[in-house]
Amino acid sequence: MNASDEWTLVEQTEPAPQEVEMEMAMEKNGSSMSLRTHPTVAEYYGNMTAFLSLAIFIASLLTILNICIYSTTVSRLRRHLNKPLRTPSILMVSLYPIISLAALATILVPYSWFICHTVMHVMFMVGGPIFRTLLFRYVDSEQNYVKESGGEAVQLTTPPCCCWCLCLPMVVPTKAKLCISRYMVWQMPFWQGSIMLVMNILYYRDIQLYHQVMYFFIPFIISSIVLGVWSLQITVRMITKLRGDYQLRKKMFCLQLVVMLCKLQYLVLYDQLDGIKMGGEYPINHTVYKQTIINILILVEMVLVSMMVQSAYRTPIQVQIDEVNKDKEITRI
Repeated sequence: MNASDEWTLVEQTEPAPQEVEMEMAMEKNGSSMSLRTHPTVAEYYGNMTAFLSLAIFIASLLTILNICIYSTTVSRLRRHLNKPLRTPSILMVSLYPIISLAALATILVPYSWFICHTVMHVMFMVGGPIFRTLLFRYVDSEQNYVKESGGEAVQLTTPPCCCWCLCLPMVVPTKAKLCISRYMVWQMPFWQGSIMLVMNILYYRDIQLYHQVMYFFIPFIISSIVLGVWSLQITVRMITKLRGDYQLRKKMFCLQLVVMLCKLQYLVLYDQLDGIKMGGEYPINHTVYKQTIINILILVEMVLVSMMVQSAYRTPIQVQIDEVNKDKEITRI
C-alpha cells in the first residue's frame, strides 16, 4: 500500500467535522434532557432518596394541617352564616386546601406537575367570580346596591390599573355598568380556561411545540388577569363603603395571594433555582429537586394563608350561637 492509499484510508476513517459537531450537540441535548425530564412513577419511587422521602413526609403533614384549618373555618361559617352567604363563603375558603392537595400531588407524582400547576391557576379563575357573587350578596343584590349607594360615583383608579386609568372619570354605578364589571370577572374562567386546556394538551402531546408557542399565550393570560382583578378591586371599594366592617380588602388580598404565590412566585423560583446545582442524573434530577422545593414552600405558605383566611371570614356574623341556643330552649319548653 502506497502513501496515497494510506492517506485515503485515514480520511475515510476520520469523522467529518460536521459529524463531530452533531454528536457533541446530541450529547449536550441528551444531558440537558436528563436534567429536565420528569421520571415515571416507577422510576421515581424506584430511585427514592432521603431528601424526597423527608419532603413527602413534610408535605403530607402540611396538607393535613391545612385541611384541619379548613375544617375549623367551614364549621364556624356553617354556624354563623345564613344560606345566601354560607355557600360562596365556604367555596372561597375551599380554594386553599385544594391548592395544597395539588402541590402534594406534584411532589408525589412529578410528571403531573403541569396539570397540578393548572389546578392552582384554576383556583384563582374560579375564585374571582365566586368572590364577586359573595360581595354583592353582602348587600343582597346588584339592584339593592344601586338603591343603597344613592347614585354615589366610584373611582376607577384602583390597582392594578391605578396609573394608566387616571384620565378616566368617576363612574356612577348603573345596571349596565355593573353588567360590564360582571363580564370583566367572568371572562377569566372561560378565557384562561381555554388557554390552559390548549397548553396542557400541547405539553403532554408535543412538548417541543409547547416550548415554541407558550410565550404567545402569556400576554392573553396577563391581560385576562389584570381585567378581572381590576374589576374585583373596584367592586371591593364599592361594597366597602356600605359594609366597611366585613374585612373585604383582607379577603381580596387572600384571593390575590393565589396568583402571587402559585403563579408569579412559581415562575420566578423556577428560573432562579436553575442557577443552583441540585440532584443528579435522571431520574432523580435537578427538575425533581427544584419542583419539590417550590411546592414545599407553597404548602407552608398555604397554611399561613389559610390562617389569614380564617381570620378574614370571621365577619360578618349573622347567627349568634347564644340566640340559637335560646331558640332551642324555647322550642323545648
